[in-house]
Amino acid sequence: MPRIKKFAIKNFKGIESAEFDFHNRIENKILTFIGLNESGKTTVLEALSHFITSDRTNNQLFDGPYAQQHIASLIPIHESAAFNGKVSISSTVELTEKDKDDIVSIFSDEKLSLDRKSIPDMMTAERAYLFKDSTYKEFMNYWNGFEPIILHGKSKKPKNYVRPDKGSSEKDLWIASVNSIKNKLPNMAYFPTFLVDLPQKIYLSEHENEKPVNRYYRSVLQDVLDSIDGGLNLETHVVKRISDFKARDATPSWFPKFFEDTDKRSVEAVFHKLSAAITKEVLGNWQRVFNRPVSAKQIKVDWNIDPGFNDLPYATFSVSDGESLYQINQRSLGFRWFFSFLLFTRFKSSGGKVTLFLFDEPAANLHARAQAQLLESFERIAKDGNIVFYSTHSHHMIEPKWLSGAYIVENESVDYDSDDFATSFSSTPTNIKVTSYRDFVSQQPDRVSYFQPVLERLQYQEPALVGSGPQVFVEGISDFNAFEYVLRQMKRPGGMRIVPGFGAGSLGPAISRALSEGRQFRILLDDDVAGKRAREKYIADWILSDGIALTLADMDSSLAGKKLEDLIAEETKEKVRQRFDGKSGKKQLNFYLAEILATSEIDGIDPKTVANISNLLLKLKDGMAK
Repeated sequence: MPRIKKFAIKNFKGIESAEFDFHNRIENKILTFIGLNESGKTTVLEALSHFITSDRTNNQLFDGPYAQQHIASLIPIHESAAFNGKVSISSTVELTEKDKDDIVSIFSDEKLSLDRKSIPDMMTAERAYLFKDSTYKEFMNYWNGFEPIILHGKSKKPKNYVRPDKGSSEKDLWIASVNSIKNKLPNMAYFPTFLVDLPQKIYLSEHENEKPVNRYYRSVLQDVLDSIDGGLNLETHVVKRISDFKARDATPSWFPKFFEDTDKRSVEAVFHKLSAAITKEVLGNWQRVFNRPVSAKQIKVDWNIDPGFNDLPYATFSVSDGESLYQINQRSLGFRWFFSFLLFTRFKSSGGKVTLFLFDEPAANLHARAQAQLLESFERIAKDGNIVFYSTHSHHMIEPKWLSGAYIVENESVDYDSDDFATSFSSTPTNIKVTSYRDFVSQQPDRVSYFQPVLERLQYQEPALVGSGPQVFVEGISDFNAFEYVLRQMKRPGGMRIVPGFGAGSLGPAISRALSEGRQFRILLDDDVAGKRAREKYIADWILSDGIALTLADMDSSLAGKKLEDLIAEETKEKVRQRFDGKSGKKQLNFYLAEILATSEIDGIDPKTVANISNLLLKLKDGMAK
């Protein structure tokens, strides 16, 4: 199956030009777009939803009377007066040997010998919307990089393949080849935030001033039917049956008569199948997401007609607990969100084809625990071979092991690090940029506001505060990350735990708690001025025995005047430089240690550094055992 290696976006709303790899060093199945409010995260995901393989439901969002208005909104914001050019969403696609075999077969089926060498390893697929004076003209799909060469006759003389003229009955093998690649690419399935506003009535046919959310849910219902064997179709097996009966009867009392007709039973059968399929998939997966039984017993899909709206048929969702029936649009925001999410994901991925899910701020309506459960759901979705892109500004939605596939989204026209950004107005045109998390941190480590959610997530290490074993208090998060990494390699002798503070003088509360609990503990500080001062203060204020509050020099005289950074050998510092474009300062070291701990990276710290730290830990353990 071909793989999308890179996306590029040009002239899409506030994006002048942005591109990002997601199969660079490792194969990422879950990508996180991190950014502050108004940074452009939604714009990035919306752009991707317009790619060549945008699925039917995405397209339904903006079909009909909304199409022209929507497409006009895609042009660059600062060029809305007179934009001449194209809005483009493209990707670099890598072909496998099997993909090449399929293309060769397309030509051989027509008795042509294709030179396999003319099939590239990479192709570019592009969806472009063309404008003249800000008026939308047309959209085009482009495929670049494939120029087939045919080997003629016994001599295998190479000649360029000539495509047939438009209107010709001859098969265009170039089109057939690129279609074979397109059909294997992931469908783009976009889950915008407004989907939690589930319509009370989902009208089952197009109508004047139809809202995008109605079209969307109508398409979702069809997705459910598509997952059921039998070729069921809303238009054919529901809408047409009702409208045909109404036309045949042609009386004001046609609807009561319909309830006595066999067509009514046929329509009911369609909705029974819808209800059964949704109940099985949504409620079954709901229980797996929350890891506990659910009170709901059935998701019911009912139907009726709206006499005040030209007798249009509509569907409604309700949930039953076995005794009572509740309309889903009347349930809590969190309930509606998860219902929509499960309905969306289960039936988008049921067709056997890989799907690239695009979730815009999925945690916006969820509490912290639900956000954690949502992350677990993303992992399950990705294990099925699908890909997940999601945007967030919540630290609860940051998974450290996915940081290799994380990106910072920023709007260069807004300075969030300025003290007066909330009240300042900039005339700078909107320009949304997408930068890999690692590159952003390496190149702009002082712009903390953009990756603050990541820092908060990496620095909150709940396991360090759990357990009944002896504790070692260290000055800060860098110390914690280094010592905890080595301690895990040592299989945590004696159940020892590392507890971080926020500086040499910040450990008072931890000491108080440990003393009140009668817990064994040691305090390990840098052997600098601040560390020595803090040691004396802790001893005096808490009347600590000898050997409780220690600096590095108290542990080993050769470490006099040393800090944590001095325990790190040159080999590990070189790894930090390789990861952060030649930089290995305290901030880069902190980020590096946090990442290797969060991802359990093998050989993240060199043997000499491991020996330095493990010797200290063993001495501390032996001291607490006496």
